[in-house]
Amino acid sequence: MSYKFYPTRFSFRISALSAALLFIPLFAAFALPKNDSTPMTNAVYRDNIRTVEFFRKGWEFSQPVYDLGTDQQLILKFDELGEGSSSFFYTITHCDTDWNASRLLPSEYMDGFMDNPVNDYATAVSTTINYTNYQLILPNEQVRFLISGNYLLSVFDELNRTTPVLTRRFYVLEPLTEIRGEVKKSTFEGYKGRDQEIDFSVDYSHMNILDPRTEVSVVMLQNSRTDNCLVNLKPLFVRDNQLIYDLSRENIFPGGNEFRNFDSKDLRINGLGVIKTEYLDPFYHLTLRADQMRRTADYLTENDMNGRYLIKNNRANDPDLESDYIQVHFSLELAEPLSGGHIYIFGGLSDWQCLPVNEMKWNYELKRYQGELSLKQGFYDYQYVYIPNGDNRIDNTMLEGSHVETENEYQIFVYYHSFSSRYDKLVGFRTINSVNR
Repeated sequence: MSYKFYPTRFSFRISALSAALLFIPLFAAFALPKNDSTPMTNAVYRDNIRTVEFFRKGWEFSQPVYDLGTDQQLILKFDELGEGSSSFFYTITHCDTDWNASRLLPSEYMDGFMDNPVNDYATAVSTTINYTNYQLILPNEQVRFLISGNYLLSVFDELNRTTPVLTRRFYVLEPLTEIRGEVKKSTFEGYKGRDQEIDFSVDYSHMNILDPRTEVSVVMLQNSRTDNCLVNLKPLFVRDNQLIYDLSRENIFPGGNEFRNFDSKDLRINGLGVIKTEYLDPFYHLTLRADQMRRTADYLTENDMNGRYLIKNNRANDPDLESDYIQVHFSLELAEPLSGGHIYIFGGLSDWQCLPVNEMKWNYELKRYQGELSLKQGFYDYQYVYIPNGDNRIDNTMLEGSHVETENEYQIFVYYHSFSSRYDKLVGFRTINSVNR
């Protein structure tokens, strides 16, 4: 794909270095505002910014983890709905294990410019909804990472340098440890348990760690979710340069259920999970089959992507630019409305968040919850989650059920902070699948 500078509409590309030099006078004094008491997270701050993807180049379903000193690259993609394009630029902030801005100077964690333009973008082609697709690759000619750890990428509009339009977490890995592990039924729950226990070990033979119980911390995610992650896990045993995390209570997750999914890759036919496709100016509308609550249903094996989505248009050569935005209508049948909380459409399609835009509303006439989302063409996973009133914990088991047989992915991050260090190193990362061992 050749991305160009618009609105000139000429097929040319300014070199990254030249573009950076053009922007130096404008942004030289800018620095990302930091609030050390507030963890930084994945978020979108402008309504017309959609379909934010961030992954290791060449593998759309990967975590944005870059191995320090290699030729790997991370790629960020996002769309801006509407006519024309904006002048975006980005900054990078090093963070600690808890996702607070670290005390390091930018020159200590990266080599390059403090802020840089997002200069690869192109307008959509033959779509009913106008948008511009932006892409950014890291590292690049302006940015090279010097140390490992957690990082936050913030994208700003040139017209507003205070509030970002989007933020994304990513990781720079210094692979000094080896992680081995497996997923099994929780031993704490007994025979009828529905939780999954992740037992693993960390081999640190290539490191000189004086006190591994205090200098090493572990964070674990289920299917890339951050709202329910396990943090600061400590080993049960330390022996022979190995940390053994054979725990019984601290390292468990509800198994949950396989994700539901639908296919919108071809708008001329009803894809998987779709019962009606129609064009009502100015949008295509997809109505999904009415879903049923699965809380008490038996487990059924389903092929899913563990909550992710894939942008795809079967009739296009370039899905980033030729996939349309469509209104997708969801419905969940229940006997009566739930008075104690709220229901949301959840997964990668909601950026793993519960916001007003993806909340379901009760339809008294049809006796079902309904909701709709504007989504780019592709294949999507989703679930229905519940949040009780006065609580912020996302429950993905009340409506979907939970089974120990469910296929899940667990991401394990190992951090090291010595007594003399000023930052948290990321020294280990591995994804463990509950089925594929």
